[in-house]
Amino acid sequence: MKPLSALKIIALSMGLTAVLLLAWIGLSVLASLYGTASITAEAVLNFLLAIVLAFVGLPILHRAFYRYFWNIRRKLASGEMQIGDKMPVVGADPTPPPPRTRKTRRQIALYAIFYLIGIVSLLAIYVPIGHQEALNAFLARYSAGRSSFSTLATLVIIYLPMAITLALIFPFLDADQKLIRAGSTDAEEILRLQDRQEWLFSFLTAYVCVGFLSFVAGNWILRFLA
Repeated sequence: MKPLSALKIIALSMGLTAVLLLAWIGLSVLASLYGTASITAEAVLNFLLAIVLAFVGLPILHRAFYRYFWNIRRKLASGEMQIGDKMPVVGADPTPPPPRTRKTRRQIALYAIFYLIGIVSLLAIYVPIGHQEALNAFLARYSAGRSSFSTLATLVIIYLPMAITLALIFPFLDADQKLIRAGSTDAEEILRLQDRQEWLFSFLTAYVCVGFLSFVAGNWILRFLA
């Protein structure tokens, strides 16, 4: 990563942190003055972090993984990488932008639906602090210690959403792959189908990562602030 890019990321992170702190303090004061006793400072902070991760983190991570997966596809096609080789670290090397492809109206509508489902589900699961408490209580009840807690959390927070999302996108991935293998489509259409595959895979990855980050944020709030 170039030094200038790193400085931009650091400055942006510091600015976002300052805005979140000010928003947390302001909303906490308003909640204590005009809200109910159930709206705690911990609930406000969890609310803010979940909102930011869903509306800001998801598109940013999706775009990053989208470029990353396209870069891997290019390297495999050129022979620079082989299946089974060690995958490069995300963000370690600059990645060229994905190719510009024609997107149909149905494709755009599909993307919008996935984003709607993704954001709504993230907000529904992680915004209420009570849901975070219930999730942590469930994991603590059915785990025998810190190690088994982490293992169970990995299954519930990462692999379960991954399996559900994969089940949702699999019909589209399978249909695209069949069309590509059939050989009856032109190069432009094949590129569009490949682009949709990378978009869906990168969305799945970004969605799971944001869910994990939302859980970690809530877990830390309950552990250190509640």
